[in-house]
Amino acid sequence: MNKHISLQTYVPMPLAAWVKSQADDRKVSVSIVVRDLLVDAWHTQNSAGGKILPLDPQRQNIFISIALDALLTGHSDSSLRKRTLEAYHRKLARLGLTSAPVSGGNDEA
Repeated sequence: MNKHISLQTYVPMPLAAWVKSQADDRKVSVSIVVRDLLVDAWHTQNSAGGKILPLDPQRQNIFISIALDALLTGHSDSSLRKRTLEAYHRKLARLGLTSAPVSGGNDEA
């Protein structure tokens, strides 16, 4: 789990009013609006070839997929992992995305 840290900044009044308005419209805190804006900017920079920070989404997705595979492998229903992979490959095919072999590699959990 990522440890979140607090950042503080000063912004012009019109920008502060806009952020507060966004928070009111979404019924969330100003902090959440600011965080979402910063995360969006960070993703945009990374997508445009900017410097990738250590906790980038691609690394997080890899961790999540390995952790999920470990949970599926250890589940009491031994067919669950295979059925999940088959459903995943069917979904990839429906979306027109290339599918890896169902057998997978030996480095998964």
